[in-house]
Amino acid sequence: MRSLRLSFFAAMALCCASCQTLRNDRADAAPRAAFDQFIAAFNSLDWEAFRRSFADSASLFNPDIPDAISLHRMDGRNDIERNFRAVFDAADAGTDHERSPNIRPENVRLQSFGDTVIITFEFTRSGHSTGRRTIVFNKLKGSWLIVHIHASNVTAR
Repeated sequence: MRSLRLSFFAAMALCCASCQTLRNDRADAAPRAAFDQFIAAFNSLDWEAFRRSFADSASLFNPDIPDAISLHRMDGRNDIERNFRAVFDAADAGTDHERSPNIRPENVRLQSFGDTVIITFEFTRSGHSTGRRTIVFNKLKGSWLIVHIHASNVTAR
C-alpha cells in the first residue's frame, strides 16, 4: 500500500512539473517570437521592422565596432535609431556578401520574470570572434518590446 501511495505522489509531482513546463513554454513563446522577429529584421536590414522592436525608453550598450556612433550608453529611441541607422547604412554600402549582419544566435537562454524577459545568446562573428548579447524585453501595451541591449564581442584566446 505504501509503495502505491509513493507511486501516486511521484506521478502527481511529475504531472505538476510537466504542466508548469508547458505553461512556461507557452508564456515564453511570445517574447521568443519577438526576439526571432528582431533578429530576422536585423539580418534582412528591414529598417521599419527593426525599429518597431524598441520601446521609446530603451537603452543600449554597443560593442566596439567601427560603425557604432558611440561606445557609451545610449538612452531613448532617437539615440538608438541614430546609432543603428549608421550600422544599416554601412551594411547597405557593402557587397551583397557583407550586407547582412548574419547573426545566427547560439546558446540562447530565455529567463522570464513576469512581463520582463531576458534573452542572452552568442554568435560567431567574422575574424574569429564571438558576439555576446543580452536583450531585455518588456511587455508594453500588449507587445514585447526591447528595453535594453548590452552587446560585447570577444576574440578567441
